[in-house]
Amino acid sequence: MAKISINLLPPEIIALEIKKTKFYKIQFAGVAVILVLVFLASLTVALRILQSRNISEVQAKLSQTEQKVSDLKSTQASLLLLKNRLAVIDKYLGVPSKQSAVYELIDKLIPSTVAINAITIDKADEVVLLALVPDAGSLDRLVSNLTDKESNDGRIAQVSVESLNRGKDGFYRISFKIKSK
Repeated sequence: MAKISINLLPPEIIALEIKKTKFYKIQFAGVAVILVLVFLASLTVALRILQSRNISEVQAKLSQTEQKVSDLKSTQASLLLLKNRLAVIDKYLGVPSKQSAVYELIDKLIPSTVAINAITIDKADEVVLLALVPDAGSLDRLVSNLTDKESNDGRIAQVSVESLNRGKDGFYRISFKIKSK
């Protein structure tokens, strides 16, 4: 059986009820939109406050870290200076200078009978040697030691006699200029 409905209300009341229903629906939708906007606004404000707190904490940590780094810069500079000084000290302690090697070579080449009056070595490793030799045999041995490549290990490039004198006492006074390799 089909449902039959009979409406006995006047059409003005029905139109008024339809308008009221539409008004309540629109009012409900408006209130819902306002509540959603208020919720989103409060959520945004809460997130902003949380983010501001996080940013301030991170900035505080950053400033502390920057302070630590700036404190360590002076330490780094001191350590670098100390490292350079230690490297220079190691360089001088570990390796004998070329001049000391030349002194040792000349000391090895000079016979025991020869007396050294003066010896100078400049930065170009040129040696000026002033010696007092008692006899001609010692003078010959001295010259041959300085000029012989085997006895001087090939470390002397050139030997020149600057002066040679024989005194009344029979001693030879000789001046050499020696260039090392």
